[in-house]
Parts: sequence; C-alpha cells; structure tokens
Amino acid sequence: MTDHDAMPGPPDGAGYTVLVAEDSPAVTLMVRTLLVRWGFTVMTARCDASALRLLADARIDLVIIGATAAGAALVAEACAGMGGEPAPFVALVTQGHHLPAARAQVALPVSAPALRAAVWQCLAADAGPIDTAAISTLWGSTTNPVFHRIVRVFIPEARHQLRRIQDLVSAGDWSATEVEAHALKGAAANVAAHAIRDVAARIETLAERGDRLSIPPLLETLRIVTEQGIMALERIAAAGAGVA
Repeated sequence: MTDHDAMPGPPDGAGYTVLVAEDSPAVTLMVRTLLVRWGFTVMTARCDASALRLLADARIDLVIIGATAAGAALVAEACAGMGGEPAPFVALVTQGHHLPAARAQVALPVSAPALRAAVWQCLAADAGPIDTAAISTLWGSTTNPVFHRIVRVFIPEARHQLRRIQDLVSAGDWSATEVEAHALKGAAANVAAHAIRDVAARIETLAERGDRLSIPPLLETLRIVTEQGIMALERIAAAGAGVA
C-alpha cells in the first residue's frame, strides 16, 4: 500500500457499521485501517462462527468477506438469510475464489481506491436511486408539472455529464472534472437523485484534491447509480404523465 493509497477519504462512513469477516490478520488490519479512516465503525472476526454471531447480534450495514476463507460461503449465506433486509457484502477475491452473491468484489491485494469504490457502490445502492419524500419536500409532489419538466431536462443532461466526466478523467483534466461533477451533483439534488448526488460529490472532492488514483474506480459506481436514477425517474414521470 502506497502512502497515497493510504490517504483517508471523506468521512462518509459516519453512522455505518461494517463487519470484516476475514481469516488473514494482515488483510483484516489493512481493510479495518482504511474503513476507520473513512469514518466507519468496524467490527472484525474470523470467517467462521464468530462472524455468524456478530451478524445475528449486532446491527451491521455492510459485510466484507474474504472469499478465500473456508467459512466464506457460510457467512455469505448468513448475510442473505438475515431476518428483514439481507446484509449486502463485498467479497475480497483472488483468481479462482469468488462469491457470486456479492454486491461488489475487490481483488487481493486490496487497494484503497478499489475498496472505497466497492463500499460506496453498496451504500449508494441501499440508499435507493430516488428519494420520493424529498421530491415532495422540494416540489410538493411527484406529479408537479414543474418537477416533470425538470426531469425531462435532467435525464439527457445527466447522461451527457456522465460521458463528459468519464472523458475528462481519461484525459487527466481534474479541474474540469471537478466542475462537471459539481454540475451533476447540483442537478441530481434538484430531482432528489441522492445516490447520484453523493457519488458526484465524492468525485468533485477528489478532483479538487487531484486524487488521480481514487477517481477512476468511482466512475463505474457513478455509471450504475446514474442509470438506476434515470430508470426510477422515468417510472415516476410515466406515472404522472397525465399531469406533467
């Protein structure tokens, strides 16, 4: 791990508890160190019955599982079989060792940017693509004609901004990336697309710092949450088409 990789990200982990279920003390230490620096509360256990007990007894928002551990499949099954909502999990994988139900996978040895992107992808997915309660606060209701006009402008513009950000990152133009990410963040906030807003905000912050290693892994997360948000907005717009 380089000094640059070890740099903490913004404290987006505040209020979230992560369980690291991994048999390798070295891998556990590295993952735990990064998560704590990013503001998460972290529990650790071997990938065995001790992890299962924590899953049963504690409120866990996200699990990180070492796929090479003998008990990895059992812990993954426990995540899926939890009462209420399943616990999402990230798999730490090597060639030949995968956990198919993982929401995201990170190759070993772990890099800070890859782990950060996987964690944000999971948490953004859990947040939901569109906050309909926030729409009501902003626009009165999801059937407000003004809201629908804004959605019609936002959808093609968001796709354009996504492509623009991808091109700018490829070109290494961090100043323009910061500006474009800021614009997408603001536009997403207007339609309560909070997952898009939050990932764009992270990219904006990283671009302002010139953190060239941490931004590229977030581009796939931004693509996913943008398409999820657009699909959700299209459904909302279709439901209110009679009044838009």
